[in-house]
Amino acid sequence: MGVGDNGDKFADAKQRLVKMRMLLGESEEQARANAEKAFEGEDKKPQTIPGIINGVDLLKAEFPEPVWLVEGLLPTGLTLLAGAPKKGKSWLALELAQGVCADGYFLNRKAKGGRVLYCALEDSPRRLQNRLQKQGWKSEAAQNLTVLFGTQFHAHFGGKSGSANFLAFLKNEKFDLVIVDTVSRAFQIKDWNDSAAVTAVLSPLQDYTADTGTSIILIDHHRKRNGFDANPIEDILGSVSKSGVCDTIIGLYSQQGKTGARFSIVGRDIEECELDIRFDAFMGCWVESAKESLLTDTQRETLKAIEQLGGLATLMEISQATGRQKGNIYKELYKLYERGFVSIQGRHWKINRSVETIGNQETVETVETTGNHRFPVSTGFLTSSSDTGNQNDGFPVSTGFLTSVGNQEERRS
Repeated sequence: MGVGDNGDKFADAKQRLVKMRMLLGESEEQARANAEKAFEGEDKKPQTIPGIINGVDLLKAEFPEPVWLVEGLLPTGLTLLAGAPKKGKSWLALELAQGVCADGYFLNRKAKGGRVLYCALEDSPRRLQNRLQKQGWKSEAAQNLTVLFGTQFHAHFGGKSGSANFLAFLKNEKFDLVIVDTVSRAFQIKDWNDSAAVTAVLSPLQDYTADTGTSIILIDHHRKRNGFDANPIEDILGSVSKSGVCDTIIGLYSQQGKTGARFSIVGRDIEECELDIRFDAFMGCWVESAKESLLTDTQRETLKAIEQLGGLATLMEISQATGRQKGNIYKELYKLYERGFVSIQGRHWKINRSVETIGNQETVETVETTGNHRFPVSTGFLTSSSDTGNQNDGFPVSTGFLTSVGNQEERRS
């Protein structure tokens, strides 16, 4: 019997009710009258299954754009950043933290400003201080950085209830970005190949990011690849449940015979993207080797659409030609405009270079200049320190379980 066969379904139900009421002493006439009254109006009610949506309604629905932690590159949510040991993952994560704390940039893309919690579970205070200094952190940005080292982390968030306590702490403090370096040292999971155990720890974190718009970056390691092609999802060490729970996966790959690396990112709300990056040892930062041929599929499709429209087209025409929302198309057009691929003529976008010629361009490296400031760090418990003046080169350990960085008098090295 189908969902829409309401009449037959209620007729059977009415008949059963009639028999039951007759057993209770009612006459058949009374039982039928009472049964009809009980089901009055039910035949006219549409019978639907909750959550079902018509295809036409789905096509017409408008959904909000992804919320970006790094514009056009990394959305908010739960992200796993993985790579081989000693390949610069922590440097990359700290660089991201700097971009967020300073309301600045990460890999030449605008970062969403806010407060950052950095769980440095493999670093000593002195080592992290050296890295902050090398990256040129300024006190204005450091004011938004809170650091939690390994000993204090495990003292407060160790044990079987550690992950739940950590989540409660995040809900109370409301950081915009949380970096856990590394996830394998953070939570008490005996076997990271145990899918049930991994899911039980990571799923609440993913739910939290979805509910609040917070970003959490979990740093992890890659398994030994044995010569196979790089795959950010399959290369993660341990259970595949890690990749299943996370919204976004970033793989950092060293390139054989080259000084640079490949930044590979995949996710639920983004198109797969790869960037060629290299590590600037002087600044302690990764910078993008911006190849002109490095375009996303969306950007290539957009350029191709303009070509097919005669090399000059409005936003509406491009949207209709590609079938993409105008908001998404505009973002890609502006990125192409900044890189010189298109220009603006009134309400029209004009293509400057053919898609076929892009692959033959020379490599252009973009280097960000950052000051190499040195600043001391004070102690505190979930508080931002205030003007304490010059201090020695030592990096005091927090008297609470957090070390807050900020508002210190700078000293240039």
